[in-house]
Amino acid sequence: MAVKKFKFSASTIREALSQIDETSQESLKPPKKNTLYLPMGHIKALNLSSSIVVGMRGSGKSYWTAVLASESHRRHIAKAARIPDLESATVSIGFALDPSSEEFPDAPTLAALLNKRVDARDIWYTVLLKHALSMLGKAFPCSGDWENKVNWLTTNRTKALSLFSDCDREIAASGRNLVVLFDALDRLATDWDSIRIYLRALLMICLECRSRRSIRIKVFLRPDMEEDEAIWDFVDSSKLRASVVELLWRPVDLFGLVLLNLANNPYSGEEFRTEITRVIGLQWAEQSGAYQLPKALMNGEQPTRSIIEAFSGPWMGTSAKRGYVYTWIPTHLADAKSRLSPRSFLLAYREAAGWTEEHEPDHENTLHFRGIQQGVAKASEIRVGEISEDYPWVKPLLEAARGLTVPCFASDITNKWPRNLLDKIRNNPNAKLPPRRFNTDPVRRGKSEALIEDLVELAVFYRTDDDRLNIPDIFRVGFGIKRLGGVRPPR
Repeated sequence: MAVKKFKFSASTIREALSQIDETSQESLKPPKKNTLYLPMGHIKALNLSSSIVVGMRGSGKSYWTAVLASESHRRHIAKAARIPDLESATVSIGFALDPSSEEFPDAPTLAALLNKRVDARDIWYTVLLKHALSMLGKAFPCSGDWENKVNWLTTNRTKALSLFSDCDREIAASGRNLVVLFDALDRLATDWDSIRIYLRALLMICLECRSRRSIRIKVFLRPDMEEDEAIWDFVDSSKLRASVVELLWRPVDLFGLVLLNLANNPYSGEEFRTEITRVIGLQWAEQSGAYQLPKALMNGEQPTRSIIEAFSGPWMGTSAKRGYVYTWIPTHLADAKSRLSPRSFLLAYREAAGWTEEHEPDHENTLHFRGIQQGVAKASEIRVGEISEDYPWVKPLLEAARGLTVPCFASDITNKWPRNLLDKIRNNPNAKLPPRRFNTDPVRRGKSEALIEDLVELAVFYRTDDDRLNIPDIFRVGFGIKRLGGVRPPR
C-alpha cells in the first residue's frame, strides 16, 4: 500500500506564513482566540498555586496576564487546561503594562510614594485590599486617588489588615478565589534599587498570601530579577522560591504554534486542516470559534516534524550536510541557556516566507532554505534590539566586539572594551537594569571579568568545554560577530 504524502500548496502556505502576527503583547488587550495556544509546560504556570512565574522576554508573561485578565479568554484556557479553580476565579491586575489603568498606581505615583518614605508593603496591601473589596461589591474606606488610599492604609494599618482578612474569609465562603496578577515589573521604576524595594515587598506579601484562604498573588518575573538575591532577602523566602515555575518553550511547542497559525488562517486554514486529516487522520476540534491543535501535534517530534518538512523541505541546503530544518531553526534561535522565544520563532517564519516569495517564488517548497537563513538573521536583529532596550549596557559592549570571531578567550573580548566605556557603565547608578555583578560584587566590582559573568547570566555568552566564550547565533548575527560556518549577518 502506497504511503500517503502531504500535498500542500506552496503559495497558499507561504501566503499564510507571511501573515503571521509576531508582535509583542504591549497592553492588557487579550490576543485573538484563534491564536490562543497553551504549551503543555505552561499549564502549571497558570495554576492558582503557582505564585512566581519566571520567563525571558517574549516567553509569554504579558501574554498570559492579558489572557487571564479577560474573563472569556480565561474560561477558554481553563477548560483547555482543565483548571476548574481558574475558571471560577476573579482575576484582577496589581500592576501591568497599561499605564492608564485605574486598577493599580502607575510608576510616577509609586515614585512619589516612595519619596515620601511610604513602606512598599503598604502600597501593595492597598492595591490588594482595593481589589478584594471591589470583588465583594464594597467601596474602599476612603475616596480619592491612589495616594489618598495608601495614606489611609498607613494611618489605619491594623484596621486595614483586619479588613483584608475579613475579605479573605468572605470570598472563601462564597466558594471563589481572587487572583491578583503582577507583570511588567521592570517598569515599576527607572532605577534598579527602587525596583528591588518594590519586588522584595511584593514577594513578602506573596508569601503571606499563600496561607490565605482565597486571595492569591501571581507574580511574573524576568530571569535576571529572579536571580537577584537582594529581592529574596527576607525570612522564609526559600519557601516561595522553591515553587518557582518557568515559562519554557520546547521546539515542538513552537512548531505547533506555527501549525496552529496555519490551521486558523482564513487563507490556508481549511486546506491545511483537510490535508492533515487526509494523511494522518487527525481531527480538528473547534472551541470558541477557533480550531484547537490536536494533542498528537503537541506531545512529540512526530508527526509534527513530517508536516514541517512537507512544506519546508527536510534540509538546510541540497543535502543533509548543512543540517535539518527541524533541528536547525530552534538551534539557531536559542539563547545560551537553550531558551526559545515564540516571538523570534514566528518572526523567522514570517520573514522566511517573505524572502522566498520575493526571491524564489517558483520554489517547489513553501520556504527556500536561504529564506529560512534570512528569517533567522532578521529574528537575531530584533532580539538584539530587545536586549539592547532592556539592558542598554549590553549593546556598547558587544558593538565593541564587532568583527570578532568566536569561540574565543575572555581576554579577546575584554581587550576590545575601552576603559572609558567601563567607567561609563559603572558610573551610571540609575541605569535601567544595570549589570549586577559589575556594580555590586564586593570582589570584582568594576572589573571586566564581572561584566563577562553578567553576560553569561543573561545567556548572551556561554562557556565551551575548553573555557572559551561563545555567543549563540540569536545574538551573534545581529551584532556582526563571526563564527566559522555560522549564519551570515543580513546585508
